[in-house]
Amino acid sequence: MTGNAFLVFFDLGNTLESDDVLLPGALETLTQIAEIKDDTGRAVLLGLISDFTPATTPEQIPAIQAEYYDIIGRLGIRSFFEPVAERVTLSTEVNVRKPDPAIFRRAIEKLDPAASFADSLFVTENLAHVRAARRLGMRAMHFRGPGQLTGDIISLPDLVPLVRDFVEGTPDSVLVDVVTTPAALTATEAAAAAVAGATDSRSPGVHWVRLGDQLVVTSRAGTHRDRTGDGTEIPLDRLHLVVQNGRLFQQQHPDVPVLADKGRYLIVDLEPARARALAVEHDPCFAVIPAPLDTVVFQQQPPPTTSAPQVPWVRDLVDAVSPSEFRADLEKLVAFGTRHSTSATFLAAVEEARDRLAVRGYTATLTSIRVGSRTSRNLIADRVGHGPEPRPVVLVTAHLDSINIDGGPAAPAPGADDNGSGSAGLLTIARIFAEHPAEADLRLILFGGEEEGLFGSLQYVAGLPPAERDRISAVLNMDMIGSLNTPLPTVLLEGGTVSQPVIDGLAEAAASYTSLVVQTSLNPFNSDHVPFIDAGIPAVLTIEGADSANDRVHSERDTLEFVDESLPVEILRMNVAFLAGVLGRVADPG
Repeated sequence: MTGNAFLVFFDLGNTLESDDVLLPGALETLTQIAEIKDDTGRAVLLGLISDFTPATTPEQIPAIQAEYYDIIGRLGIRSFFEPVAERVTLSTEVNVRKPDPAIFRRAIEKLDPAASFADSLFVTENLAHVRAARRLGMRAMHFRGPGQLTGDIISLPDLVPLVRDFVEGTPDSVLVDVVTTPAALTATEAAAAAVAGATDSRSPGVHWVRLGDQLVVTSRAGTHRDRTGDGTEIPLDRLHLVVQNGRLFQQQHPDVPVLADKGRYLIVDLEPARARALAVEHDPCFAVIPAPLDTVVFQQQPPPTTSAPQVPWVRDLVDAVSPSEFRADLEKLVAFGTRHSTSATFLAAVEEARDRLAVRGYTATLTSIRVGSRTSRNLIADRVGHGPEPRPVVLVTAHLDSINIDGGPAAPAPGADDNGSGSAGLLTIARIFAEHPAEADLRLILFGGEEEGLFGSLQYVAGLPPAERDRISAVLNMDMIGSLNTPLPTVLLEGGTVSQPVIDGLAEAAASYTSLVVQTSLNPFNSDHVPFIDAGIPAVLTIEGADSANDRVHSERDTLEFVDESLPVEILRMNVAFLAGVLGRVADPG
């Protein structure tokens, strides 16, 4: 750390309280954290960062602040945040709401002008705000708030040892082991606790992170035993999670030691300052965050003992997935040579897709988006359902653009897997549901600008009117469904807490109508499902299994020869079965 004071900020609503009642363990947690001191004897400084009533004039701000101070007084926690003028920062006074960086900067400046993002830890139930704080270089913890299914911490007292580790720097914490077989999971007490589902081990410095069948266990007392057995000690603050497209992080940063490798997900040994610099750069090819301790990053679901009985009309739709038609659609997309978002060939590809969807009866339109200083397009195609109004709408999305990172905009970028496979999959779904008498509305979207930074989906979600946003019942995003990276055909279902019902529905569809192995993750990363999740809309990415990774993406080598139709066809059958269930079917559409 920098030698400055350590700052621990809390959100209030659904983090410390809910419905004007303190959450269990809140008072105990604040009391214990307030007693933590660094090696110079300085106590941790506690603060609050809250979105609250906006002010229409500056003169209204003091009264609004007083109202907030009364709330924390009634909750019995005001004393932890005195003087409130320094320790409480409201959106009211900054005139921006979380996760705008300005409100975090203002909170730090008020509490300790000499402190930095690196000296600060933020706790909230809002996962989008956690990710935003981490991009600034703050340590951030996702608390499993009321109604949520997961979090970095499950109960507030779980935060205390993590704050202690944060303040002490845990220079003696080391990576004890990477356990790769279920039989060996009882090798340490922490591993045994993880197997049992426990997340509250109180042993100092003992933490774990699970990547599928690999369990990374840390302990202050142990020594690092990686797969080479070199015994290198790893301070806990060097432990980071990488989520990457293909192998792009490893290709760009080959010097970073990888401690656990599950393709899309890595645990790496990375100096904190370098990790923060990478996070601030916000490279669209990968994300780097502090390892989420005592957390399952992703897991492989056990084979179901039973599955729901097949529905005949759903089975008919599933059987309509055609490997030959999928291949033909993919070949047409690859034939454009590149579908770089701002290229003439992208425009030609998106216009051809629009025309094909219009022929099938969809109302298909192109909308302009900004990609930096240039223009690209989103394609939006609607098919109205037959149920009573107001009808829900189900979205199926994929990004149409491709990219060659090393070669530039004009270089060959066939993008067969990334993301010709997902785009061809969307065209398959369009064909299958073109005549289906659905109850709900169906909207298909091919986004531009994904490879440069999710421009198409970010602008689409930002432009949704509230009533239209509320109509969206599910978003199914397909990105890279064509590369077989696992011994058996495997799909990864990646979403956020809000996405859990969609994940469950897809997993059930996979069990009933396919032979897919299913992996799941509640750690969403850079694809077009993320802006929806950040807006509280249930969205899920369906992507090829995470155990290995396609190392040819974003280059001229992402070609047809490496696409194995057996995988995308199975993923599409799962998706079609799920969509049939959420779209419904009317007996007489007339």
